[in-house]
Amino acid sequence: MYIRSLMLWLAVLCLALPRALGAQTLPFGISLPPSLNFATSPSPVGSGARAVGKGTAFIGVADDATAASHNPGGLVQLERPEVSIVGSYFLRFEQQDVTRPDTVVENQTLHDINLNYLSAVYPFSFLQRNVVVSLNFQRLFDLQGDTDVASRFINIDGIQRVSSRQTGGLFTISPAVAVQLTPTFSIGAAFNIWPDLFGNGWEQQVSVRGGGRVVSGNRIVPFVSQGHIQEHYAFQGFNVTTGFLWTLNSIFSLGGVVRTPFTASVAHDHTSSLTVTLQDGSPPVTTVANFRETLHMHLPLAYGLGLAARLSDRLTLALDIAREHWSDFSLQASTRDTLLVENGAPSGKGQAVLQGQGNDTTSVRLGAEYLWIRPKVVIPFRAGFFYDPEPGEGSSDNFFGFSLGSGIAVNRVLFDMAYTFRTGTVHSTAIDTTVYQHTILASVIYHF
Repeated sequence: MYIRSLMLWLAVLCLALPRALGAQTLPFGISLPPSLNFATSPSPVGSGARAVGKGTAFIGVADDATAASHNPGGLVQLERPEVSIVGSYFLRFEQQDVTRPDTVVENQTLHDINLNYLSAVYPFSFLQRNVVVSLNFQRLFDLQGDTDVASRFINIDGIQRVSSRQTGGLFTISPAVAVQLTPTFSIGAAFNIWPDLFGNGWEQQVSVRGGGRVVSGNRIVPFVSQGHIQEHYAFQGFNVTTGFLWTLNSIFSLGGVVRTPFTASVAHDHTSSLTVTLQDGSPPVTTVANFRETLHMHLPLAYGLGLAARLSDRLTLALDIAREHWSDFSLQASTRDTLLVENGAPSGKGQAVLQGQGNDTTSVRLGAEYLWIRPKVVIPFRAGFFYDPEPGEGSSDNFFGFSLGSGIAVNRVLFDMAYTFRTGTVHSTAIDTTVYQHTILASVIYHF
């Protein structure tokens, strides 16, 4: 889904990490490396364990509180007030296959526990129309990163080791409303506020250690270098998700969703230092960079259609197709000249994507849900498959995956769990990164 993958490119701002010092070269050409973040995109977070268990094929279904995220037009299907809370456990493995000479990138394992979704829903009638309002918290991206790189200095006899640690995430606070215009057709909208509050953004800490030999006069002198980078990014913006749900007949329903483009403001704070010491008694040489700036990122239009087939009271199938216009994506160039020295980007996706030259992508999702209905409980069984490409350097990077889910419904309480596996390879001129992502979601819904 677009709203879960549009933030893929927020991590491109991390490309600024080394540049401020990259332009301030110390003696013998020693500087901080130009590309630290070899990790792939941030992990997209699905909203709600039920939808995720069906492969997030939910546009044509949208019959619980998470409809505000998938298709707000479906909110009118909720007949009683309810609150819901969703927690997630995030786990990702990344295997690095580096094509850059004399460079080694360690494989990484990332994990985190956080709040995925929180909502309150209230349905009522107005002018003989069913109306539903809701207030929603949606965590859309986990921006965890953990990278260890070893490579040779350029034109210097030596090796540098870089360790990068990134933490944070992106969320919205989204009031939503839906109206049933006819007995078979409804529309809705969610107003997504991306607030600069409660750590809505990410931080990155980088340490760099190096050593080797350089020519000083007519001698070869050993040296050691040590650097540190501290980054903080605060994200702020606003966009709207609109949708419709049309009940075609007793079996089929058709849903549509549009997510408006918007320009986000990203406040960026940078602190870094690098010290080089020649092992000949010379005093250490240190350079420091500190700055603050605000960047603007234009995030593109996306839309999708979903078809759901309720074959019986127990079995539902769903198919979603969504389009994302990455060719309209752009990131404002930094106003600091020192940041223009390098043109790298995480995963090697490069400046072409940042300048709107990435490929538009189309995702396809297929899901199923079967209900085992007993006198006092209902136990669902869910499964889904998806093709979820990312824009890349020269062509799209293909990602595939599947999901499984289940749960239990007793009286007014619904408990759901879902597991998702997603894998693909990011290709670039520098590295190929094979990704294995595992996510577990658990949700509780209470009907009043």
